[in-house]
Amino acid sequence: VSTQSHGCIQMTHSADLQWLIVRQSSKYLQKRGGLRLSNGPLNNSGKWTKRHAGFLAANAAVVKIKGEKQISVTTKKDGKISTQVFPAGVKASEVAKAVGVVRADLTDIAYRRARKMASIVKRTGKVRAARKERSSKLTFKHKAVRAKKTQKK
Repeated sequence: VSTQSHGCIQMTHSADLQWLIVRQSSKYLQKRGGLRLSNGPLNNSGKWTKRHAGFLAANAAVVKIKGEKQISVTTKKDGKISTQVFPAGVKASEVAKAVGVVRADLTDIAYRRARKMASIVKRTGKVRAARKERSSKLTFKHKAVRAKKTQKK
């Protein structure tokens, strides 16, 4: 199918045809020890399948950590990308509902990922606080002592 817009011809193809073209080689495909993984920007699970390939789908959603204390949900619906930001203490079910509006089949994956991201954010805060407290107690006493040179006679 071809459409004309502003004097340019644009080709549009179905997601099935696009998947047949990119499934063997793509910049998002990673082959590790016989496994096919994906690092696509709109892929929640890391699986290299047509269902999880967000760059092909008309509707996609992904849950990521934004900054240090926020969880963001990036959604793509009919080609338009929008981002919704949640605080770190948000319930995973709220994040899953935001994803479910766009793609109902990804709600379970989004729920698990949001729960994991929340625990990562919480753990990172605790670790940073502990490191800061420990480093404030440490004092370094370093003496710059140079080894004596022996003279050759």
